[in-house]
Amino acid sequence: MNNRKTVIAGSGLSALMMARMIQLYRDPSAEIVIVERDANIGGQFGSFDYGEHGYFDIGMHIFYESCIPEIDELFTSLLPQEEWHILDNNYKDIAGLYVNGQLQTKTPYVDLRNLPEAEWKKYVAEIFYAIHTRKKEDLPEDSNAYEILKAHFGTVLTDEILVPILEKLYLTHPRNLAEIATHLTAINRVALFDEDIMIDLMQSPEIRSRICYPNQFTLPPYRVNQQRGFYPKKYGMFRVLQQLKAVLEKSGVLFLTSSSISNLVIENNKVTTVTVTAKDGNKEDLQIKELFWTAGLPSLANSLGIKLNDLVNDKKKTEGMYVNFLFDKSPSMEELYYFYCFDKGYRSFRVTNYSAYCPSASDNRGFPVCVEFWALEGDAVTEENIIALAKKELEQFGVIDSTYKIHFAKVERLAGGGFPLPSVTNIGNMNIINERIAAAGIENIIATGVLTEKNVFFIKDVLINTYNKVINSNNYRPVDPVSSVFVK
Repeated sequence: MNNRKTVIAGSGLSALMMARMIQLYRDPSAEIVIVERDANIGGQFGSFDYGEHGYFDIGMHIFYESCIPEIDELFTSLLPQEEWHILDNNYKDIAGLYVNGQLQTKTPYVDLRNLPEAEWKKYVAEIFYAIHTRKKEDLPEDSNAYEILKAHFGTVLTDEILVPILEKLYLTHPRNLAEIATHLTAINRVALFDEDIMIDLMQSPEIRSRICYPNQFTLPPYRVNQQRGFYPKKYGMFRVLQQLKAVLEKSGVLFLTSSSISNLVIENNKVTTVTVTAKDGNKEDLQIKELFWTAGLPSLANSLGIKLNDLVNDKKKTEGMYVNFLFDKSPSMEELYYFYCFDKGYRSFRVTNYSAYCPSASDNRGFPVCVEFWALEGDAVTEENIIALAKKELEQFGVIDSTYKIHFAKVERLAGGGFPLPSVTNIGNMNIINERIAAAGIENIIATGVLTEKNVFFIKDVLINTYNKVINSNNYRPVDPVSSVFVK
């Protein structure tokens, strides 16, 4: 290992896709080493292995196209077309919402159509006044979530409908939340008109950005693009990651798992050497050409010796968990792949029915359901109690009833407490960390991944961000990404 390496820190989906992008679009001769702290690769696209009870995805993960062929074909070509569930048109993403004591299955946006006449008129007037004044266009770039929602919907609708939702999700007023909080769940539209009226109103992009078509199953082809979703027919997104790993290993990529990067040697504004320390304490120095970091900005700053002790994050008041169930019967969610819970008093954040988009998920074992669960301060967080609380909420949602039998249940606590708190302070701290890393002036370190750019959070945005950084080089050479990807 004496030649200079291209080192990638982290082994989530974006890191693995990056390695393939580097080979095809940046430097075909690159000797790539992927360093992963965990024993397994894949990050959130990995799996929980429960032996005789089978696998569970780590929450809900469908691959949604970025509409950049160089990205999408790298992923979708990992399996033959006949081995994919291809989810398109109105069945690309079937999401629902539990709000106001009811499970909405026709739209994932808050449905206000059945309000008393006076309230309904008030909210309609608010939205059209917001369109008329266009205050959102004049907002400062660092505006908080509350200011953005008021400019988008008006003050009254924001205060009466959206503030309680965000307070339920994050246990704080949205004035304390950053803009990204308005993108993480479906709160950028509401339902106010029936289908026949919305057909005409959808001609306006200003209306369309605030008022949704009320039935996701009959939505006309009013789309900016023809994005599709992909999920393997054989249940388990981890299988696609295993295939990608096999492709990379066949092409010479070295994986070092249960290992961490330390002791960066910097000369002339470039990292020349990194030390990789294995779990057993064994150390190895790598001479490097460039370092791609996908393992989070704080850990990169720490590796560079950048001080962060003056930055104090807002602490979450919840503990994130996955509660994985196997039931003897299919959950009562109609055609929903998943739904969010917006009502206060519940700890459930999202409920996923894996069998809805991958029927083989229930083969020979029962029906798998995942509850993304945010335990509150004071909750007894024993596994028995969390399972009981999650089951009770599923019954209250109407997803199961007393006749359902649990074949298996397991609680998985999320590293770092789970879903991040997108507060103004926390997002501001990430921006400061980004600035301090840039100020260090290290020329051959490229950071990609969540929050390395403004509002980069979901995997589609992370992959686009990764792709743009990989090809931002004079060495960029477009190559057919479909060729020679199958490993027998």
